[in-house]
Amino acid sequence: MEILITISVFITLVIIGSFLNKYIPRIPAALFQIILGFLVSYLAIPLHFEFESEAFMAMIIAPLLFTDAYKASRSELWLYKKPIVYMAVGLVITTVVVVGYFINYIIPSISLGAAFALAAILSPTDAVAVKSITKGMKLPKGLMSILEGESLLNDAAGIVSFKIALASIITGTFSLSRSSREFFITAIGGMILGVLIGLIIVSIKLVNRKYLNTEPSILVIIQVILPVATYFIAEEFHLSGIIAVVFAGILLNFERYLRQGDSLDNQAVVSISYNQDTISYVLNGFVFVLLGYLLPGIFRNMITYPDLDVQTAMFYVILITIALIITRFTFVYIFYVSFQQHTFKTSHNIVEFLKTRQLDVGNYSRFEYALVTSLCGIHGTVTLATALMIPLTIGTAGEPFPLRNAILFIGSGVVLLSMIIGTIFLPLIIKTEDEEIEHKNNARSKVLNEVINELQEKYYNKLNTNSERMGYAIAIKKLQEQQIYFCNNRKELIKYIKDLSKLVRKAEQEKVNELLAKYDNNRFLKRVFEVRDWRIRKLVTYSVYKQLFITLRLSSLERTFKRLLVVLNLIREAESDKNSNLYGKRLQKRLKENEKIRVQVQSFSKDMAEIIDTLTYNAMDILEEQRTKENSLSVDFLKNIYDNFDYTLYNVPSDSYIEESREFETEAIQMQKDRFKALKLEQKIEHSEADKILRDLNYNEALLYSNIEE
Repeated sequence: MEILITISVFITLVIIGSFLNKYIPRIPAALFQIILGFLVSYLAIPLHFEFESEAFMAMIIAPLLFTDAYKASRSELWLYKKPIVYMAVGLVITTVVVVGYFINYIIPSISLGAAFALAAILSPTDAVAVKSITKGMKLPKGLMSILEGESLLNDAAGIVSFKIALASIITGTFSLSRSSREFFITAIGGMILGVLIGLIIVSIKLVNRKYLNTEPSILVIIQVILPVATYFIAEEFHLSGIIAVVFAGILLNFERYLRQGDSLDNQAVVSISYNQDTISYVLNGFVFVLLGYLLPGIFRNMITYPDLDVQTAMFYVILITIALIITRFTFVYIFYVSFQQHTFKTSHNIVEFLKTRQLDVGNYSRFEYALVTSLCGIHGTVTLATALMIPLTIGTAGEPFPLRNAILFIGSGVVLLSMIIGTIFLPLIIKTEDEEIEHKNNARSKVLNEVINELQEKYYNKLNTNSERMGYAIAIKKLQEQQIYFCNNRKELIKYIKDLSKLVRKAEQEKVNELLAKYDNNRFLKRVFEVRDWRIRKLVTYSVYKQLFITLRLSSLERTFKRLLVVLNLIREAESDKNSNLYGKRLQKRLKENEKIRVQVQSFSKDMAEIIDTLTYNAMDILEEQRTKENSLSVDFLKNIYDNFDYTLYNVPSDSYIEESREFETEAIQMQKDRFKALKLEQKIEHSEADKILRDLNYNEALLYSNIEE
C-alpha cells in the first residue's frame, strides 16, 4: 500500500511542479519538481521507495528514451546526424577522459576508474530541461534539433561508458583497448538488436492491420510494453539495453512515417502518439521528484559517513560543473562548422556559401554559439538514474564502494547547479527573436482574428434559422476564446472581461428599471430580465463552482420562464390564426384558461424583441465607451456575446444547432490551416512551429467528430 501512496504523491507533485512552471516560466518545471520532492520528504506521509537500479532503468529510463526516439523529427536527425554523433559519442568520450582525469586530480581519494565512472554519469544531457528554460526564446538555427538528438543518443553512450568504468572498478583492472572494444560491441550489438525487435513489431502491426482492421488498443499496449521488453532482452544478451530501446524507437518512428497514409482511417496513430506524450510527461517529472526526495538522504549520508566534508564537496561540485561547461564549450568551438549543416542543406545553399563565405548562423558569432551550446548542457534524468546504479558494495568480501556517498552528492549537485546556471544565464545571452518571424502564440491570435472577421462578414446577415444563428454564435464565441488564450496578455484580458461584465450589469440596471416602470413592474418581464442576466453570466464564467451555482439558479428561474414562452407563442399564433381555422379557436380557448397570465404577458409580448434589442444595444454602447487599446479583445468578446446570444431568450433553437456549430467550426479550422500554410511558405513563421499548429488544428478537427456514432 505504501508504494501506491508514494507513486500517487510523486505524480501529484509532478503536476504541481508543471502548474508552478506555467505561472513562473523562467524556472523550469524540473527544478520545481526537485524542490517539491525535497520538501515532501520532510512531511509526515508514509512514503516508501525501494530503489532497484535495473528495474528503474527498464521501467523509467527505457520508456523515456523510447518516446524521445519515436517522437523525434526524422528529417532533423538526418540533417544534423554529423554534429549529433560528434556530441553523443565524441563529446561523451572526451568528457569521460578529460573530466575523469580532472576529478581524479582534484580529488585524489577517488580512483581513476571511479573518476571515469563519475564523468560518465555526468556526460548525458537533458533536452527537456533546456526546452523548459528556453521556451519562447530564439536559439541559434538548428541547435535545439542537435540538442534533442544528442540527448537521445548520449544517454545511451554515457550509460555504456559508466558500466565499463564500473566493471573496471569491480575487477580492479582497466584497459583502454579492452574498454573501447566492449564499448563498440555493446553499442553496435544493442543497435542491431533494437532494429531487429523493431522489425518484428512492424510485422505484428501488419498482421494487426490485415486481420484485425488495426485495433488501436492492441497497438497502444504493444508500444507501452515494447521498451521494457527490449531493454531486458538486450541486457540478457549482455548488450546495451538503452541503445536497443533507442534504435527500436527510431525504426518505429520511420515505420510511422511510411505507414501514416494507412493510418488515416483509424485512431491508432493518434492514440499511440498521445499515450507516449503522457508517459513521457509523467516519467520525466517522476525522476526529478525522486531526485528531490532522495536529496535529504544523500546529504545525511554525507554527514553520517563523511567521505568528504559537505563544504568541500560543494566546492568540488562547482569546479566539476565549470569543467563540464569548459569541455563542452571547447569541443563545440573546435567543431563549430560541423554544427551548421543547414548551410549546406541544398545545392543552392552551398552556392550561396561559396559566393559569400558566410555560414547561416543569424546573429550568433562562433564564440556565442559555443557558449549557448555549453550552457544548454543541462543534466537531468539519466544522470540521476545512472548515479543511483552505483552498487553499495564491491567484491566477494562485500567491501563498501569507494566514496559512493560523495559521488552521489556530486552527481546530484551538478544536476541542480547546471539547471540553476542555465535558468539564470541562458535568457541573458540568447538573442531576441527576429521581428519578421512571428511568435507562435502571436501568429495564432492574429490568424484567429482574421478568421473571426471573415466569418462575421460572410454569415452575420445571412443566417435564416434559429439553429444557424445559435451554431454561429457558439462557433464565434469559441474562436474568440481561443484568440484570447493565445494572446501573451491573456490574464489581463480575462480580468478585463470580468470587470467589464460587472460594469455592464451595474450600468444597465437603470435601463432595466425604466423598462419595468413602463410596464408597471410586470413580474413576468422581471423574470425575463433575470433569466437574461444569469444566462449572460453563464456565458462569461469559467469557474466550475460558479457554473454549477449558475446552472442550479437558472434551472429554478427557467421553470416559470418556459411557461412564459409557451404563453407568448400561443398569443402570437392565436392572433395570427384567430379568424382562419379551427386551430386558432383552440388556441384562444387555451388562453382563456390562463387568463391572468395572458393579460400580464400580452402587455409586453408585442414589444418583446424591441425590449431585448434596447438592452442589447445599451450594453454594447456601454462596452464601446470602455474600449481601450489594452482591452479591445475583451470588449469585442462581450459585444459578440450580447449581439449573438440575446435573441435566444425568446427564440429557443432546437438541438440541431450542434450540427450547424460543427460546420462553422470546421470551416474556421480550414481557414486557419490555409493561413498557416501561407505563412509557412512566406517564411513568416518557423516551419516547426507551423507544423505543430497544423497538427493541433487537425486534432481539433478530429475532436469535433469524435462522438459521432459509426
